[in-house]
Amino acid sequence: MKRHALDVAILFVFATGVCAYVAFGVPAERALSLRIYLLFLGALLMLVVVSAVNSAAPRARRSDLTAALGERPQPAGPVPQLAKVEREVTLAIGNAYDLHTRLLPHLREIAAARLERRGQRPGPDTLGRWWELLRPDRPEPSERFAPGIPEAELRELVADLENI
Repeated sequence: MKRHALDVAILFVFATGVCAYVAFGVPAERALSLRIYLLFLGALLMLVVVSAVNSAAPRARRSDLTAALGERPQPAGPVPQLAKVEREVTLAIGNAYDLHTRLLPHLREIAAARLERRGQRPGPDTLGRWWELLRPDRPEPSERFAPGIPEAELRELVADLENI
């Protein structure tokens, strides 16, 4: 209410002046001007009452939904599994033992899952040139520190698995 006190006073003085001017200037319209004046004073009174109720009512706190929508989610960090696979790929390129023990089980699982969707099983006819590398009974490399799979060849293998 306090913020509207000056506005209400100015409007009251202005409306009273207009009503007095019309009532004394045009005596035939005195009753109409008085009714309009009373209607305006009622509207002004309603403004005062609504403003007083609004200032007396407790302020609504921010809803949980609004608070949740306003929060910025934390940027997603690196996926731990992705980092693990990246390490395994790096190690598999480096030596044959890591290729055999770390990366080939994942590649076999991927190949089996892709072929299973098509109703096929892994074999020389379905995996083609990659069968020797991906066959489940492939022996462990005799020389553990021999070079692993070249990166270009690994890219070709992954591309072929994607196309299955």
